[in-house]
Amino acid sequence: MAGEPILVVDDTPVNLKLTRILLVNEGYKVLTASSAEEALELLRGYRPLLILADVQLPGMDGLEMTRRIKQDESTRDIIVVALTAFAMKGDEQKAIDAGCDGYITKPIDTRTLGQRIRTLIDSRGDAQQPAAVPVPAGEGGETEHVSGAELAALRRRFLEEGQERSRQLLLDLDGEFNPYNAGRAVHQWIGTGGLLGYSAISRLAREVEGVLQERPIDAAQLRETLTNLVLAFTSPREARDTAVPETIIKSLTGKVIAVAGLPANETQRLCAALERVDARPAFFDLDKPPEPVSLAGCDLAVVYVRSDGSGAAWLDPASAVSRLPVVLVGVRDHLLGLDPAVQALAREFLMDSWQPDEALVRLSLAISWAPGERPAAQALPASPVARPRVVIADDDSTVLTLVRMTLENFGMQCEQAVDGRSAIEAVRKFQPHAVVLDVNMPGMDGYEVLAAIRGENMNTRVLLLTARQQENDVIRGFSLGADDYVVKPFSPMELVARLKRLLAR
Repeated sequence: MAGEPILVVDDTPVNLKLTRILLVNEGYKVLTASSAEEALELLRGYRPLLILADVQLPGMDGLEMTRRIKQDESTRDIIVVALTAFAMKGDEQKAIDAGCDGYITKPIDTRTLGQRIRTLIDSRGDAQQPAAVPVPAGEGGETEHVSGAELAALRRRFLEEGQERSRQLLLDLDGEFNPYNAGRAVHQWIGTGGLLGYSAISRLAREVEGVLQERPIDAAQLRETLTNLVLAFTSPREARDTAVPETIIKSLTGKVIAVAGLPANETQRLCAALERVDARPAFFDLDKPPEPVSLAGCDLAVVYVRSDGSGAAWLDPASAVSRLPVVLVGVRDHLLGLDPAVQALAREFLMDSWQPDEALVRLSLAISWAPGERPAAQALPASPVARPRVVIADDDSTVLTLVRMTLENFGMQCEQAVDGRSAIEAVRKFQPHAVVLDVNMPGMDGYEVLAAIRGENMNTRVLLLTARQQENDVIRGFSLGADDYVVKPFSPMELVARLKRLLAR
């Protein structure tokens, strides 16, 4: 049925404008409200077939508004769809418990919004369009467009205001920081960034929102995610999504990932990563033993390692989870302190304040490479390496010395290089089994060295050292052919563990 009436409720003017235009261009008659109170007032004389409502509204929130709509006999038949920035366990259930008929996660996919609304309306075949729907003049029925100049102005205003506000939030961390006000701001950026095409800003804002939901708030993680967001607003071109390598997409698309015990903010980051490759999480309680039947439909398990040692059933090499590729997540010291038999259960680790791009790389490696497997083009000799040869390249003499001493203490032969060009010459001459390569070297940086190594088909593993200054550092390195990476600051024991696992593949 053409021209169905829809009410959009959102307190962000840009979101209201663009969402309305998207739906009007799909043939719907659209009215807008900037608060739950305004929406309820409109419903006294206006009966939309569907309400698209942001959950986090000022004053009365979207869930309470839904409860009132569903408790009123005159409005309970209206389809209510919740708009939320979360894709975490329990959030969809909260919307359903409040009476919502559907759930759409921000940032909105502008390409599919109209079809998703159509599916929700069609699924309610018994719902009848009101016989008389008073739609104010100018609020629907005609196709609308945003001109190029108007869209450019909206984007410019969004970036300017976002840059100023995000910087202020970062400064407030050293003074009077208000988590509620910060949460309101980043929630708006999630939706607006997506609608305006700044998907990286939207994703980073959602990461900040996830950290703000934690109690107590992790101050270091909040500072890091806010800093990334400020950089994204400051350099939006660089902040936009880097294409995920095809190898990662192929290995993870359509996969079901068992997630056990992750804290809420880490669950949020993982969900943001899985969305990019069309993988789906399945959530499990870490305090309940893994059951073969429940895990039967999963392709990989991500298990959180707690400091108190609880959840031991998920870390038992004889449990059902051992049948899957496993990625262990947690604090570096906790992971490195695990019993060797438990460490052997994991194909990969995610340590400390990891980012979504890192998760994609680790999950891809875990699900693609069983122990002993390796693409033939980079296969090492079948015989064990008695004393591995390693080239270390870093312009920081302290790091260079520390890494060399650590690796030599574990029986590795080391050759040092202080810049990119000498690193390439050392690889050609020394023919190492592995290269430990700093990304941020002056002149010829680590990426250029990596590209040269792969371009000359040098048969060696490459492990990158990165300071994680940009969100896409890991993806970029992986795209160029890196085998693994360690994030600075790192533990020497972590580097040894990574190299040993890398050489054993």
